[in-house]
Amino acid sequence: MADGQTPDTRRRVLSAIRTAGVPVTVETLSSELALHANTVRFHTAALEEDGLIRQGKQPTGGKGRPRVVYVPTVLGARAGERNFELVSNVLLAQLAATAPDPIEVAREAGHAWGSARAGRSKGRRNKTRLLLDVLDDIGFEPEPVPTRRPSEIRLHNCPFRELVDSHQDLVCSLHAGLIDGLTASNGNGAARSDDSSIRAELQPFATESSCLVHLRRNGSEPG
Repeated sequence: MADGQTPDTRRRVLSAIRTAGVPVTVETLSSELALHANTVRFHTAALEEDGLIRQGKQPTGGKGRPRVVYVPTVLGARAGERNFELVSNVLLAQLAATAPDPIEVAREAGHAWGSARAGRSKGRRNKTRLLLDVLDDIGFEPEPVPTRRPSEIRLHNCPFRELVDSHQDLVCSLHAGLIDGLTASNGNGAARSDDSSIRAELQPFATESSCLVHLRRNGSEPG
């Protein structure tokens, strides 16, 4: 991909349109960003297709055609950079500094979310399947072992990894509580007979590359 066609260039074009405060032309963008006009047109076409900007017409004041100008859509106006890691670190630091028992508070918060998530899963009666689906949705890359009736789930990715570096106890407690909440609740309807008493126990950093969730059924010891 040519330098002028990179995602970073497209973000620069969108940012220039969003922060201009007035409708802008290709020529204005080309001059401001030091890009060829055709490169700007390439990116504005893509941004328009994605619903991030829209075209408008601006009279020239003479007999010529109105100039094409661009303004951000509502979606485009909200498409700037995000830094969720920063706000997460701020909140975790405050929790660690002010809560009487921050680890327990983090676990309770995870449990509440997991329980609510399970309660919204209408028609899902197998706790193991629900746990696997939610962990996959969040980004943990879960692998059930064995595939049928697993005794453990290997987690090959931690979507909170950067936060673990500075707040490991809190983040792992939040994760453990989330798993508790998902397996303690059976959502709408009764759980299947072979899955009704499942309990899950998180083992953080069980290997160099993964965490483990041990599963216990009907009073058996974790696998």
